[in-house]
Amino acid sequence: MKKGITFVLLTIFLVFVCTSLVFADFNFSNSGGFTQRFFGGRIISTTAIEVEGLESFGYTCPMAGTSLSITPLGSPSGTPTSYFIPSYVSPKTRTTPAPHQLILGRYGGSQTTISCTRPGDPPDTKQVSLNTIDLFGTSRY
Repeated sequence: MKKGITFVLLTIFLVFVCTSLVFADFNFSNSGGFTQRFFGGRIISTTAIEVEGLESFGYTCPMAGTSLSITPLGSPSGTPTSYFIPSYVSPKTRTTPAPHQLILGRYGGSQTTISCTRPGDPPDTKQVSLNTIDLFGTSRY
């Protein structure tokens, strides 16, 4: 009788655990009060599409870090495709991001604004906002 009750309780427990894992959200709140999101994909370019577009029209976009564009793979729908990696964030895999590599990481609620300027009289300035990556790793190639 005890074995039967233990088996039923264990089965019910496993159903709840498995359901929680299947419907787990990729977001979590940390003590800072903002939401962290995870992403994964293949790097298309080491320059974000928005920045690349402005640079093709003669703008210069100085930044203290790297912007990149990805094709999301296995990420939740609505995951952004352009990101900014600050220069102080280093890859956990010790591999510098390059096109065609796989990337997995986390971005927070903050965005980095990049000011792009085109010379002229007066100079034309446009701003691009990209999600800021705070943790990431890339494949070897």
